Amino acid sequence: MDSSPGRILIVDDERIACRFFEEVLAKEGYATQSVQTGEEALRQAGEFPPDLILLDAMMPVMSGFDVVAALKADERTRRIPVVMVTALEDQASRLRALGSGAEEFLNKPVHRLELLMRVKNLLKLKRYQDALAEESGQYRETAARRSDQLQAVNLRLDELQSQLLQSEKLASIGQLAAGVAHEINNPIGFVSSNVNTLRGYVDKFVEALHVYAEAEPAMSDEWRDRLHTLRERIDLDYLIQDVRQLINESQDGIARVRKIVQDLKDFSRADQQQQREFADLHHCLESTLTIATNEIKYKADVVREYGDIPSVECVPSLLNQVFLNMLVNAAQAIKGDVRGRITIRTGCDAHDAWVEIADTGSGIGAEDLKRIFEPFYTTKPPGIGTGLGLSVSYGIVKQHGGHIDVSSVVGEGTTMRIVLPRVQPAAAN
Repeated sequence: MDSSPGRILIVDDERIACRFFEEVLAKEGYATQSVQTGEEALRQAGEFPPDLILLDAMMPVMSGFDVVAALKADERTRRIPVVMVTALEDQASRLRALGSGAEEFLNKPVHRLELLMRVKNLLKLKRYQDALAEESGQYRETAARRSDQLQAVNLRLDELQSQLLQSEKLASIGQLAAGVAHEINNPIGFVSSNVNTLRGYVDKFVEALHVYAEAEPAMSDEWRDRLHTLRERIDLDYLIQDVRQLINESQDGIARVRKIVQDLKDFSRADQQQQREFADLHHCLESTLTIATNEIKYKADVVREYGDIPSVECVPSLLNQVFLNMLVNAAQAIKGDVRGRITIRTGCDAHDAWVEIADTGSGIGAEDLKRIFEPFYTTKPPGIGTGLGLSVSYGIVKQHGGHIDVSSVVGEGTTMRIVLPRVQPAAAN
């Protein structure tokens, strides 16, 4: 597999934007070439195909949407990954970009770390896909001579490619989450320190005010009247009470931010190798619920019915991916104006531990229920689901020696039951 950083074509009608991308990418060893029009981009990509294209959405004459559609329609350029760069933030523009064939999109102004992460992961994914395509060609030649094996080989290749795609995207999310958590930690640390110091100062101010109040009877009538008028005008007693309440609320807010940061780090586990360890499934569920909060909070209440379960030998970051897929699917299954409910239950027996995620959503029909773990199969509308989440979740649980049971009633909801061995078979022998 080629280990060179890669060659990137930059397409933007603003020269200053091109220079920004050139400088950032050159520092990481990428070779770059910049053009200012869609027509020139198509000519360059056709004659000298790059490894990746950074494409501005809004350009005169030929927009980025038209360019990516033309690239994907050309056999020579259709496999080149495209990152659409746009200042548009509406959902329709994002869907249009992805619908045109772009693999990713970035919002302007572009964050340097996010740019490098997207470029790195897409180039890595392209190398894997090229290798898979080459391997696929060899398999297909063999399968042509062995027609009885053709269907099984093609299915296996599709599964490998789907798992690779999902794995790379989830790894990108994990790396981004860990980076965000690290960036937040430093400012939240000095904000917390300043608030603690402020509490000490306020306590001293209040102590001084109490001494002044005790000295008030000894003052002249003029000063006593002035102090009384000032106390009434600024409502001093209320200020003393409220400033302490404000500090308490600020410290509570800081504690919440710190918990979110810790949950981001726990969810991504980007600083650890994917090795098995004994983990608390309840802790995994709670950190994942924090990540999925925005997806769930407007649609459903979460009910926890946790049992008394021991730590389970697993790869926590992989199980976090499974739980995230299940929770997001549960939230998306709840439609309409009636608020739904997602119930999480846990329990165990002598050999296995289990996690149930049940929703009060629309349910899954019997015919669809047979296919939900197939790669790329989805009952969701275009642009909502890829059909990869449950397929990859099934693979992860199977790697752990477990299984997933599903029960569903149309109009009433679905229950996913994840069963995992408490100790991995290899370690138990």
